[in-house]
Amino acid sequence: MIMRTFLAFFLVLMFCDLHRAHEHSTNDPESDEDLDETRTKDGTGELQSDIWDELRSLRDLVVEQRVELKHLTERVTAADRLVEALQEEIAAQAAELAGVQRTLSAVQERVSINGDQVLELQEQQEARKVAFSTSLLATGEGNTFNQDFTQLIFKNVFTNTGNHYSPITGYFTAPVRGVYYFRFTGHLTLTENGLRMRLVKNEHPMVFIGDRPPTSADSEDNLSNGVVLQLDAGDVVSIQFSGAVWDDHYHRTTFSGFLLFAL
Repeated sequence: MIMRTFLAFFLVLMFCDLHRAHEHSTNDPESDEDLDETRTKDGTGELQSDIWDELRSLRDLVVEQRVELKHLTERVTAADRLVEALQEEIAAQAAELAGVQRTLSAVQERVSINGDQVLELQEQQEARKVAFSTSLLATGEGNTFNQDFTQLIFKNVFTNTGNHYSPITGYFTAPVRGVYYFRFTGHLTLTENGLRMRLVKNEHPMVFIGDRPPTSADSEDNLSNGVVLQLDAGDVVSIQFSGAVWDDHYHRTTFSGFLLFAL
């Protein structure tokens, strides 16, 4: 590149010398033959030919470079347009993907909500499966005595769907707000005591049964009662007694209940 620049500068100087020589030759009446002879002698003609050839080469090179530069410019412009088109397409795809992700998030949220609702409904259905049936003694036979009203704990469990009756405390705990049915029985025999029994809701007596002590003419008595109660979730129901109550392998003294319907 430096060599070409130097050559171009040299050619420009030579061109200026030639121009001055041409003006001088115009003013000099010397004949063309003498000029040609002089040029031939000092080699100026050959030098001019070389200079013009070099100038034409430089011109062709400039033209070629201009053409190549034009082609490069066109390719760069096309590449820029392609890049812009790709960027627009990427932006459109990104926007579409963002929309899909929002839709997916909404669907996942709805699925989660529906799943929670399904679990809640399942829990409600399970909570509505309520029934229990018990008797006083798990083994053996005999009377249970107490002078004042006290809690009866029915230890023998026949049925306890939902596990809402506790054979440890003797309490039934309502799992849901609803209407429940309860029934209890007591057996009286082989004692000089009478029997009183009552169903209690949250320590408030609701219904009673009772009988005097058995006699030789009436040695056994069976007592029973039942009630329908509206309970809130968490309310407790139990049986209390005073006197003497009998139970044996015939399971004569019982406590049972179940949910009629939820509210």
